[in-house]
Amino acid sequence: MAEEKRKWGGRWTKGALWLFLAGMLLTAILFIGFDVVAHNTKSNTFCMSCHTMQSNFAEYQGTPHFQNRMGVQAGCSDCHVASGGLALLWDKVRASSDVVHHLVGTVGTPQKFEERRQAMAESVWAHMKRTDSRECRSCHSFANMDLLEQRSSARKYHTIAQKDGATCIDCHKGIAHFLPMSNDASAGASKLLEAARSVPASAKRLYAVQTTPLYLTADTKDQNQGRVMPSAPVERTGNDEGNLAKVRITGWRQDGVAKVIYFAPGKRIMSFSLSEETAKKVTDGKAETDASTGQKWTEATLEAYVEKDKFLDKSEPLWDYAKQMMTVNCATCHGEPDLHHFTANQWIGVISSMQTRTSLDAEQVRMLTQYSQKHGSDMDGKTQTAGK
Repeated sequence: MAEEKRKWGGRWTKGALWLFLAGMLLTAILFIGFDVVAHNTKSNTFCMSCHTMQSNFAEYQGTPHFQNRMGVQAGCSDCHVASGGLALLWDKVRASSDVVHHLVGTVGTPQKFEERRQAMAESVWAHMKRTDSRECRSCHSFANMDLLEQRSSARKYHTIAQKDGATCIDCHKGIAHFLPMSNDASAGASKLLEAARSVPASAKRLYAVQTTPLYLTADTKDQNQGRVMPSAPVERTGNDEGNLAKVRITGWRQDGVAKVIYFAPGKRIMSFSLSEETAKKVTDGKAETDASTGQKWTEATLEAYVEKDKFLDKSEPLWDYAKQMMTVNCATCHGEPDLHHFTANQWIGVISSMQTRTSLDAEQVRMLTQYSQKHGSDMDGKTQTAGK
């Protein structure tokens, strides 16, 4: 019996040893296999094997991440996949959804791709936010940055980012790919107009959603009596007449410029442009002299009519819309702009010089200019109170 036990014990020991060795070999095969597969599927060549990625690759080729003076390239996986460990495995699992969408044709055409660009971009941004821009920081870290060697604008924003605990993707959306077009004016303006149609008749303080006509009477045949600029405030003073609201316009006129009413004295924030006839109807109030320029400004008041479905009863949605436009069109190159970097009057030239580098149309530029000016360094506390 003892001899039999020894034989079985020896067989069990040998069996366990062979099982252990087989397990080690299988583990090595799986580990090496995963490493080989992971390495090869992280290459740009593999990513470009799907035709749906061709437009993305073309966008990426136009950025410094693809080609730069130092010859250091950040490939697709450097930005979208963790470098190793469980995070790499999880990213590979997440990436399988891209294969599914490719196979079922969800993004099989440029049009379909653009329709989903917003959702895909927001998904990537949210992931980077959760990981504190982990992949970005594998190359760029605050700890290794020599801020004194950076341009003044980069140094300024990186200092703020470190202080506020911001992460890379907060400012650097669109760094390698085009930003979603649904973030721009056409979608945002439509939402504002839709909201304007729901503003109650009891709302007194109103803000223009877009450039809209101004009328001296309830007769809308003559549309050359003036224009209300985006975000300009008016005060409802009487009962509505059809689609028109009777309002009081207040602001300031610069001496010698009778056909423009500005938002605040000394600030060239245009609120209303007037016809020659309409300018004669304006009632003047108190006058003051701008200390910095010596120019005389006079308070101006005008009773008029406006199209009520072009106005909101609060300005916050306008600023959210304008801020989104600024992020999409400016932050790619400059980081999130600091509105207090320029005065209200200086912002006119800044926006004017930059608009040719964007796809903004004239209406969008007006709204962005108003937003920048009314939040300029010399406008603290005046955004809601000026123009009254």
